[in-house]
Amino acid sequence: MMSTEQIEQVLREKYARYLNVQQTIQAYRLLHETNRRRLEELIVTIDALEKIKGRMIKEIEGFIALGPGVFIFVKGKVGEKILVNVGANIGVYMSIDDAISELKEREKGLRDSLEKIARTIEDLVRVAVELEREIVSLQNYLRGQKK
Repeated sequence: MMSTEQIEQVLREKYARYLNVQQTIQAYRLLHETNRRRLEELIVTIDALEKIKGRMIKEIEGFIALGPGVFIFVKGKVGEKILVNVGANIGVYMSIDDAISELKEREKGLRDSLEKIARTIEDLVRVAVELEREIVSLQNYLRGQKK
């Protein structure tokens, strides 16, 4: 049988692990939210490109985003090709069809990533619940020992 000190040590270790799991869950939730926002932006971009393609828009007039919450008014011709960031801030000129294909591949990758993150969060929550149960059990045992 374990001594009270040994049980208290196990309790401390389980509690430390529980806190670590909770922090990990929070980090994964933030990552999930970030990727969800990226997916939303990607879907909007694909939709806009499909509308430009479908309507054969040759001229554009409106506001273009320069950054978060910053826009500039532009008026001009829509070129045959558009510049697409393919990673590491490297832009490649491609047709609208190729851009849509590229972005749909990214969309698939983001959806897969979101599913994996969600499964990881579920697994971590199960671990946290089990640790909570073990912690409460050890605390109850120690309370019974002290009486």
